[in-house]
Amino acid sequence: MSIFKLWTSTGTIYRGTESFLSGNPSKLSYTSPPDFEKDVAALQDFREHIPSPRMVKPDTFKRILNDVFEHPLILHAFWGNDGKVVCMDGGIVGNHLHMGGSGILLPRKKYGIPTDPIYQIIQQLCSQEGYNIPFSHDIDILLPENKYIENFQSLCGRGILKRITSHQNCGAAKVDIKRILLNTEEVDIPEDIIEKILNNLPQRVIEEHAKLFSKTLSIKLGIPDAHIPEEQMERLPHIHREKIVYIDLIGGTDPYLTFCFRKLELPDGFILHPFLSDWENIFERLEVGLSITFSAHGRGDEFSKENPFFVVLIDHPVYRIIEKNPEIPREIQNRINKLDLEDRILIHTVTPNIQFKGVNQ
Repeated sequence: MSIFKLWTSTGTIYRGTESFLSGNPSKLSYTSPPDFEKDVAALQDFREHIPSPRMVKPDTFKRILNDVFEHPLILHAFWGNDGKVVCMDGGIVGNHLHMGGSGILLPRKKYGIPTDPIYQIIQQLCSQEGYNIPFSHDIDILLPENKYIENFQSLCGRGILKRITSHQNCGAAKVDIKRILLNTEEVDIPEDIIEKILNNLPQRVIEEHAKLFSKTLSIKLGIPDAHIPEEQMERLPHIHREKIVYIDLIGGTDPYLTFCFRKLELPDGFILHPFLSDWENIFERLEVGLSITFSAHGRGDEFSKENPFFVVLIDHPVYRIIEKNPEIPREIQNRINKLDLEDRILIHTVTPNIQFKGVNQ
């Protein structure tokens, strides 16, 4: 699939090598509804009318989502982006920018084990299985490919991205260690041996790997890093309760706006922001989120044709990216079909009622 969309420093979105939408998103600013900060009572009443998708029929829940996102109070759910890049995990609280493992699974030019004491145990476990895996002396070995770095730098320059985080019990960090072991050029370790190594790997090594990635990326971008401990997350360890994947096409285009389902007490969900990476990465992370949901770590048994899991595409009110690119939901449906979940997952697109100054919608 040849879809590749990425913000450049001038605000152009590219499809492959051909731009299909241009403009400068940093110049867009939202318009608050009258008495926006005073309508707490109305907001509370609004929240009380949003049920879980399991409590109503699928078509009814779609209609409720449409009503929620068409209401001017939806701005509450986007307002207050703090510029932190966090994991897609639905247990992370606040208005942040979300991507799988805070970017730890983005493609790299080369894969290798950093020269750091925390990785010695990985080297020892490999040695016990008869494989000698070397350390890499490249200080940037954990960084993603340059095109992603350039995109992050552009987001930093526009005041959108301000901090890179890791979090406790991040499954993406373990997946990344597996990816490194599978792709290190100097040694060819069978996948079953890698699984054995991972099963014997202490959790603290995985935690430190996640921290080192966020530290390395933050230094490259010249911004702070942070670690989110378990007690600051709203879920039990190793248990995911997400009912939705929210794919937010507004976050990453404005310094102040990014989606947070908790602001309006919408159902728990994973969150993904395409403008942090590209669509291929989003499709892959979506697959990961669905695999988690329908595994022992999620609540997949609760979802059926009558009570489906939802993929909610939040389109941009001005750029109308989903509306203009029907291949996006089509590819998402292909990924759902690939997992044999077509009878248990529904895709739905909403467009938030957010007004931008000087723009006729």
